[in-house]
Amino acid sequence: MQTYIHQLVPMEDRIHLATDVYTPDGPGPFPTILMRTPYQRAKHTRDGPLFTSRGYAVVIQDCRGKYDSDGVFNPLVDEASDGQATLDWVANQRWCNGRIGLWGRSYLGIVQVPAASGGHEALKCILPSVAPGSFFQDWIRYDGCFALANTIRWAFTHASCRNLPAMAHFSWQDLHHLPNLQTLMQQVGFDTPCLEDWSSHDQYDAYWAHVDQDQMHAHIRVPGLHAGGWFDHLTRGQFNAYSNIRKQGATEAARTGQRLLIGPWGHKTISQPGPAHQKYGDWDFGPEANLSVMAHEFQCLDFYLKDMDNGYDQQAPVNVFLMGENRWIDLDEWPPQMEMQAWHLDSDGSANMWSGNGTLQREAPNRSMDDTFTYDPADPVPTLGGAIYWGLDGWGPVDQRPILDRADILYYRSNPLPHPLSVVGDINLDLTIASDAVDTDFVAKLCVEASSGAVTCLTVGSLRCRYRQSWSQPESLVPGESTPLTLRLGHIAYTFPEGSRISLVITSSDFPRIAPHSNTMAAPWQYDELVTARNTVRHGPGTPSCLHLPVMDG
Repeated sequence: MQTYIHQLVPMEDRIHLATDVYTPDGPGPFPTILMRTPYQRAKHTRDGPLFTSRGYAVVIQDCRGKYDSDGVFNPLVDEASDGQATLDWVANQRWCNGRIGLWGRSYLGIVQVPAASGGHEALKCILPSVAPGSFFQDWIRYDGCFALANTIRWAFTHASCRNLPAMAHFSWQDLHHLPNLQTLMQQVGFDTPCLEDWSSHDQYDAYWAHVDQDQMHAHIRVPGLHAGGWFDHLTRGQFNAYSNIRKQGATEAARTGQRLLIGPWGHKTISQPGPAHQKYGDWDFGPEANLSVMAHEFQCLDFYLKDMDNGYDQQAPVNVFLMGENRWIDLDEWPPQMEMQAWHLDSDGSANMWSGNGTLQREAPNRSMDDTFTYDPADPVPTLGGAIYWGLDGWGPVDQRPILDRADILYYRSNPLPHPLSVVGDINLDLTIASDAVDTDFVAKLCVEASSGAVTCLTVGSLRCRYRQSWSQPESLVPGESTPLTLRLGHIAYTFPEGSRISLVITSSDFPRIAPHSNTMAAPWQYDELVTARNTVRHGPGTPSCLHLPVMDG
């Protein structure tokens, strides 16, 4: 292996980005893998031999303003122009044969669509994994709800200065409870300008549109392999990129060349072979879950960068792990065409807590009832389970019983299922709600209640009510008025066992995954006071509330 350290790659504005190059022994030129990172390129030196041993040159670059690169790091903002300039530089190097693939996970996945949107002729494929794409909905906010733990931990760690800052003098748990951004910055001791941007831009505007990858997908000209985990908090980005480019891509090669691979993993375990790849949360998914994502990625790279006839193009476009049966299934599209089953919420008006009388039933109720709870932002429901940020405890499929005795939680469950029920696709929850506040959050979890009594979280979704009609034009609630909402609960492939129950948890907080909403129209960290809200879920004729499940037959 030959190594070229600290190459300075010029950008359009004459800023230079520090870049390392690794090539196989021999004269070349070689097909080339490009990785761009804010996490320090030196940490990826192990990736040099990984790729060069297979005949690839590898380019690893510090993002603008990080480590040895010039400029100022403004997360997300410069990745299109910098990525496209770097592609041009790589394509003109003597060791590159003019065929480039983009590869990487998390932020190394985020940078790929912006770079690819320029349509550089040397780029042949992209391989992003566990990477969000529409940041107002999927990373900085979860459908409008401010993603507190994710936002402050990532920003203070990676966007506060050129290198990793000193952090031993504070705990994340302490930061979660601080009331405003000024206090946060005083506590940690350094400014982080992107947090001001992310909190102050409290509706979808030009700032968010500039970095919104959903708007870039129509410009993608190359095939892609999108990998993620059922329990990663960013996986919606993989589904969106796959489906959007498949429908809107700029070339036939892009539209027909997208692939999707989703396993029972979290953000950090997608690359970890062995026990960590098959056990997540409370569940062990068995040996089939221990699939090598890297092996699939090499098959993709070999096909598009080396023209190897390895059967990659003959594989099904979608390969997902069917939890519950713990096996892989191939599909022709995502979301797949499935029977949509409606499960209606019902109760006698007391669905509060696990001991309440909330039910899920196939028939629409013929009576109108309200289930009401008090949401106090000073006493939020703690985060537990689901697709949550990797920095939090209680990842993935975790038993919810420790929080189900709270009066600010509504719980609905079906009768025991007479047969197994496979749910494969995108899940939505329609609610009719009311609140005595001008704005509030609703959070819902799809769960399975086992015959043992364990209530395990499968997916989680949320919505800040002001965005129910539009991300760009927030609208307050009319206190006391019935209002329809649709919560996106995420994607899933899971078989409910015979005798288990479909169950649903509804509340208004999920702390610290989501910052407790002040129940006002104020932006995050901008409220003058916390308002306690009395929130209601209504169901029955004229006020429907219904869970929609895509069900696979056979």
